[in-house]
Amino acid sequence: MKGLSEIEKGRVYELFFESNNAGYNAIVGTSDILRVDATVGEAVPDSLVARVQSLAIRGGKLTNYRRLVYLNEQDSYGADYELNGLRYLVRFVNGGVRLTSYEKGFVTREIQDLPDVIQEYIAARNKPNPVFVNSLTNLNEVSRQYIINNNELVFSDCTTTIMPDGSKQYMVSVKFLGATSLPILFKEDGQVIWIGAFNRIRQFNQDFNGGPGFGLPNLTSKEITYFRDLLAASSQFMGFNLDNFVNFNSSFRNEYEDNRGYTFDLSNDKNERWYLCFNGNKELVYSLYSHY
Repeated sequence: MKGLSEIEKGRVYELFFESNNAGYNAIVGTSDILRVDATVGEAVPDSLVARVQSLAIRGGKLTNYRRLVYLNEQDSYGADYELNGLRYLVRFVNGGVRLTSYEKGFVTREIQDLPDVIQEYIAARNKPNPVFVNSLTNLNEVSRQYIINNNELVFSDCTTTIMPDGSKQYMVSVKFLGATSLPILFKEDGQVIWIGAFNRIRQFNQDFNGGPGFGLPNLTSKEITYFRDLLAASSQFMGFNLDNFVNFNSSFRNEYEDNRGYTFDLSNDKNERWYLCFNGNKELVYSLYSHY
């Protein structure tokens, strides 16, 4: 054993140890080993460097090549990636490339692994909300009765991410009214900084089979202009623009209670994809790049 630290006090721990001359870093929760890194002891292969430098995310530096093992996921290899002054984690999975904006991440399916304030937020909404359901005038009576007695929020799982500055974010997946799964992104203090498309339930036409109105973009002209200019100003987003019909139809303003967020699911013509989340102040708070 080389070291031990607490990620969540009394709940989640990070261990550093050596075995057979290899270094390991493990994250352990209340009931599971959540993630393991194993040092590889070699430079990032030239083939992987060349692969990254051929993509929209090219121009950065790869270091700290290592084997990654995540709970209920296929083993993969990864490396740190510095691009335009920011640090990312690159994963090489099934011949593809994934880029995330955090240094470490792990998934837990135990709500007890989360900070108390986040548990309390979900617990306060872990009950039916008939007032809200009855406000959904777009739904027919059969559909309203289908969800009216379901708990508003039910915890599914959480991806905890440790950012380069040491802070943590919690992407919590919840079952919403027993009808759909949606994410909520929290800070350590329980502040909600981004939410999924909870408001799209008002676009269902009569029932939960969807309809002509379901999934229609809802950005204002001012919001479209702002984000179009923002994306055009960043080199890694070149080619991922809102002038593309598919990208425009995958861009939404999300609302839940007093919270607002924006979601962009953008692709180009080279099988590359950016999933971007902005908070109510239009600040980027979560990003995921993939190429397959």
